[in-house]
Amino acid sequence: MGIDTLVAEPKRDALDTIEKLCIEYNIKVAIHNHPKPSIYWNPDTVLEAIKGRSPLMGACADTGHWVRSGLDPVDCLRKLEGRIITLHFKDLSAKPDTGAKPHDVPWGTGISNAKGMMLELKRQKFRGSFCVEYEYNWENSTPEIAQCVDFFNTSCAELAR
Repeated sequence: MGIDTLVAEPKRDALDTIEKLCIEYNIKVAIHNHPKPSIYWNPDTVLEAIKGRSPLMGACADTGHWVRSGLDPVDCLRKLEGRIITLHFKDLSAKPDTGAKPHDVPWGTGISNAKGMMLELKRQKFRGSFCVEYEYNWENSTPEIAQCVDFFNTSCAELAR
């Protein structure tokens, strides 16, 4: 089929079947986290779901949703070391406990410690994919997405030194 990875938020009772299909078709399934009260809102619940399972099953680490849930994204990445398949990499404008409604901002300009996340991923020798999932300014987000790409490229160049 040419499919490398599927991102999903499966029900726990489907995990055995999903694992069998991952192995049969050699397709990775990355479990996506959404903010609490989602079943996979923190890395501990993702790790519990994939414990003892094929390495074809791992995490789709949505860093923005961790911040929305009051978690430190660098700590979350550290917990998932070796099991991150893909990332929905985000930087947010504010923490939810400030009373402000957090929204996506260009990487490196918000409160999510984007540089720290990049450093942690380098330490882990992460080789998966980064997704720019920019969920703000829907009508004209291209300039902000370009800023995210610039941040990524600049950070990679700095980290390669």
